[in-house]
Amino acid sequence: MMQQMMSRYGGHDFLIGKGKASHANLPEDQSQLNLLDNYAAEIIPNHYLVSTYDAQPYWMADYASLPNVPGSPRAVKVGTIEHTFNEIPMQYKIEVSTDIYLTHHGNKNVYLSYIMTEGRHLKEFMPNYQKCYDLVLMLCIRDDDLETKLSKNSASLQKLLLINLYKMGATGDCYGKFTASKTPLGKNLPDDIDAILRKSLATMESDEALVASLNSIQT
Repeated sequence: MMQQMMSRYGGHDFLIGKGKASHANLPEDQSQLNLLDNYAAEIIPNHYLVSTYDAQPYWMADYASLPNVPGSPRAVKVGTIEHTFNEIPMQYKIEVSTDIYLTHHGNKNVYLSYIMTEGRHLKEFMPNYQKCYDLVLMLCIRDDDLETKLSKNSASLQKLLLINLYKMGATGDCYGKFTASKTPLGKNLPDDIDAILRKSLATMESDEALVASLNSIQT
């Protein structure tokens, strides 16, 4: 299926007869606990990331609607990013909008991110595109003094948002405009969040640049 070739499902590289090359790096035990303990990358101190843009654990999938997971509240919309769709190389630029939703899972310091890209303009190039909610990130923050509620912790909220946009490729000229939602999460972002993100992502072309930007966010 053309949609499964999008970079959010584990990159673009394939091994003949084996599927996505990135999936070969996943451990056999893909449980949340094992991924966080033995696979997740510590991108900055005490912040452990699993991203489907790097490799896709079987349970970090696409959903027709936001899932109801026992022990996890329904994900809340944090905002909408207008950006250039570049998850599949195409001859022409396609402008799309993507909604970003966040929640915690299991432990309250483990956060999940879902994204939903509006496919109205994609239909011309991907006729079989189906709008869905993709679980793309899991971030664990190990800090005894952490305020786990994102509606009360703007720094962690901004870090999650920045990681999302970087992994999506909404950097440089591909960044359009971010509009915060009217939910408690959206209201906990700075009034000038669009300008903050635009400046941070303008020249973010490497993981090192992401790390530097994350470390600059004041807690």
